Amino acid sequence: MQIDAKFWLLLSAGFSLGASTLLLIAFATVYRSFALARWARLAGNVMLIGLAITQLLHTQIWPTLAPPSRGYAVILATQSLGFYLLFLGVLRPKTQPFGLLEAALSAATIVSASLLPAAWACAAVMACGTLFATHLATLVHRLRSQRRWFVLEHRMLLAFAAMAAAIATLGAFSWALGAYGWQHFALIYSALISLSFALVIYLLLRFPDLTDKAEVAVQQSYVVSSLQKVDRAAAKVKLEHLFTTEKIYQDESLSLSKLALLMDLSTHQTSELINTEFDCSFSQMLRRYRVEAAKAMLINEPRASVLSVGLSVGFGSQSNFYLAFRELTTQNPGQYRNSLLATSRSS
Repeated sequence: MQIDAKFWLLLSAGFSLGASTLLLIAFATVYRSFALARWARLAGNVMLIGLAITQLLHTQIWPTLAPPSRGYAVILATQSLGFYLLFLGVLRPKTQPFGLLEAALSAATIVSASLLPAAWACAAVMACGTLFATHLATLVHRLRSQRRWFVLEHRMLLAFAAMAAAIATLGAFSWALGAYGWQHFALIYSALISLSFALVIYLLLRFPDLTDKAEVAVQQSYVVSSLQKVDRAAAKVKLEHLFTTEKIYQDESLSLSKLALLMDLSTHQTSELINTEFDCSFSQMLRRYRVEAAKAMLINEPRASVLSVGLSVGFGSQSNFYLAFRELTTQNPGQYRNSLLATSRSS
């Protein structure tokens, strides 16, 4: 039994270390441009490192028959607080200050890890984690008209809250049961951390534009409109003209700031116009026009290579073209062309 448990702890720790490393790299590269306050970005890195250390510590609890140390409780508090602050930064404008509730929850976590006996501190910190995840779920619920985008994410946050509540309860029982109770605490919590990593990675792979959606939703839910003195109807017509007639999406270097200059608006106004009138972000709109243009070229110019089609409509590389095309059509460009050409020949 002990050998099997030790094996699963090591396997779980290895998976979590790999997942946290990948997410740290993605955080520094793919999601670097995401509008996030520095404290929230730092909290995300701290959370990932804290979770990896927590998993390594779990591999030490089983053979020693010892309850968690003060250091374990502090690491637990660090990664829980990092989780909370990261998602606060994602779900609220970065300029919004801390409220009384956020400060109270954060302080309760720090005090629990620092002052309570180590064994009880673990249960108390996870109880705070339950409140963290529950509060974050209420913030997702506040995203008003964009709430439909985040049904799965809302459920995941509630699931995290349930996990934290379960671990808090298990921690309390483990204190009463002694060494063997803490062994099972380590085994169960380690499995839940691995499950959480798997869910987050699935979510990011399944919905690659998730950060765009979050930014749009937060902006619309919290920020006062910057288009109060702008003729929305005329601006919408002008924007459609730029994309459909002038085909500005073909410019590989097209950015929100460039588009704002063409629209005679600020970048914030241009972003809000796209968000409210087209129900998408700038990057989503750009991908849609490029992919639609590529779909037409793939059929109308059958001798053109897939790469040349992608470059013609504004994609900077074949990999970006394939990724966007699959995201919007569930096929790669070659498959799309072959399937339609085969259909036209048979008919």
